[in-house]
Amino acid sequence: MRNFHRRWSALFAVSARHDIAIRRARPRWLSLLIMAFVFSAVIVLTWWAARNAFPLSPPPLTAEQISVHEHEDVLKRELADWQRRTASLESELSMREGSQATLTQHAETLEQENAQLKEELAYLQKLVADATREAGAKIQDVRLEPLANNTYRYRILLVQGGNPRNDFEGTVRLAASTGEPSPQKVTIEAVPDRNNASGNTSGLAAPLPVKFKYYQRLEGVFRVPDGTKVQQFTVQVNKKGGGTPAITRSINIK
Repeated sequence: MRNFHRRWSALFAVSARHDIAIRRARPRWLSLLIMAFVFSAVIVLTWWAARNAFPLSPPPLTAEQISVHEHEDVLKRELADWQRRTASLESELSMREGSQATLTQHAETLEQENAQLKEELAYLQKLVADATREAGAKIQDVRLEPLANNTYRYRILLVQGGNPRNDFEGTVRLAASTGEPSPQKVTIEAVPDRNNASGNTSGLAAPLPVKFKYYQRLEGVFRVPDGTKVQQFTVQVNKKGGGTPAITRSINIK
């Protein structure tokens, strides 16, 4: 009987063989701090969610604010209008400046042509004056104009007076005399200089053929060697057939 009681009691007895761990309690201030942080986070999240879900409408504008906004819109429209007008005026001004430049260039061209016509008219007047005088061809005018790079432009006017019946036909030979620092002069004939090793020529071509009844103008350019300057320019006119003496005229260049 006693053994049965021991066995029955052993079934419901608490065993002391299990390990028991004893932990230290958390400080109260730390627990309060964690609770405060969690509570604050909940409040912030709730406020952010409410604000995004239900945005607050802005307060109504006052009459003064409405007036300021309307005035600002009017100023913006006026500014855009003035910008369009300014762009249009700038475009028109650019077109007028281009037209003015074209007109100025055209006027300069007309002035040059007018001066040339006046010069030709003077030549014609001389021709008319010479028509009642001695007959025959002559060199009416010779001009030489220095240009850049040792280049010269010549202008020659040939006339035939005395009410001619036939055309004058012949050749014109040009020659330029250049002076260097020494008194010696070098004459450049109107033919290429074959002795020049550099291959440069004076620019004066071979004798020029001419044929005219009342007058003829000759124009051209030629170049002289570097370091030289033309001191005399000579024009010689020969009639075809060689029956009459040559007509020669020279001008000195200062």
